[in-house]
Amino acid sequence: MDAKTALVKLFTRVLPNWRYLPRSAVRTCRACRRTTLFLCIGEADEFKICVRCRANLRYEMLATYLGQLNLSAARVLELDYGSPLRSCLSKAQEHIQSFYRPEVPRGALRHDGAICQDITCLTYPTESIDVIVSSDVLEHVPDAHAAFRESARVLKPGGIHLFTVPPTNSTRPRAVVENGGIRHLTTPEYHRDPLDPRGILAFWDFGPDIPEYFADSGLTFRVVMGPEGADKRIVWEARKP
Repeated sequence: MDAKTALVKLFTRVLPNWRYLPRSAVRTCRACRRTTLFLCIGEADEFKICVRCRANLRYEMLATYLGQLNLSAARVLELDYGSPLRSCLSKAQEHIQSFYRPEVPRGALRHDGAICQDITCLTYPTESIDVIVSSDVLEHVPDAHAAFRESARVLKPGGIHLFTVPPTNSTRPRAVVENGGIRHLTTPEYHRDPLDPRGILAFWDFGPDIPEYFADSGLTFRVVMGPEGADKRIVWEARKP
């Protein structure tokens, strides 16, 4: 992180939330596995962040589960261009970091090596990926059914899409794309987006009924970590039989 970025984050995130700072704690991060300060800048677990690798609870949980897998011969696609999972995913035979912007052509390579990918229409051949990892991405995909069907297409038999989504009581669409525009089905909800200061719209709520709601995807779903923390965070595994 350069000095300018650090100053921006200091003045826009840390200082406005100074009242949470006393809740910060020193402990071992499960993502980078180093003793570190977890800086608290908000009420939710989302805002308790390792100052070394920027992991929060959901990334720590993903790292813990990924650490139990043998990735030495695995081709891993991560739907995040700069996540705190780099150290544990570096053990994979191939670690592909991706981002998504609608104005960028699919498959285009960015200056930092990240590749533009759309989870509903990936550029990879059928049965060519061992593991897909996404953290709080799928709630922002307008067609989550297509996202899971596409995961099933590119995953090898036995491959997994490991993901987190903000937990809610039940699965439902919050908004849909119709006639080139967005129709809101409930009050619009925007989440923080590192690529867009305006935030990013949540199209979905996800609940414990995910396995039933997406039963036609060709994947089998189960919870592999959690619940943990005040937000009752969990890690889902969607496996291709």
